Amino acid sequence: MSGVVEINPVEVEKSIQGLVQQIAKGVRVVSEAHKAKLDADRIYDHAFAVAYVTADGPQTEKKYVAEKQTQQERMNRDAAEVAYQHAQRQMKALEGQLSAWQTIAKSVTSMYSAAGSGRGQ
Repeated sequence: MSGVVEINPVEVEKSIQGLVQQIAKGVRVVSEAHKAKLDADRIYDHAFAVAYVTADGPQTEKKYVAEKQTQQERMNRDAAEVAYQHAQRQMKALEGQLSAWQTIAKSVTSMYSAAGSGRGQ
């Protein structure tokens, strides 16, 4: 077997339409993940500032106290960052798939044009 798969224009169009719909949904997912990341950044920054200002002791120790007191906020911020980056990578992968299908569409169109429609034969 040569591993070649026969593709017709209808299948190509369906694949392209499906990817376009996924990308449209992905835009919302990326936007929501970005908002969650920014919210988590803001919450962490605020919690750290409060912990730092209210900590007792010399300046050099306040940073460590604040870091210890804001571990959960930092973990939440990191998780939001990971989710945002993941959403961005998924969008990039979908866009790559769309580009590949668009290239296939051009090839299939050229192939069908060269072969003719088969009408009147």
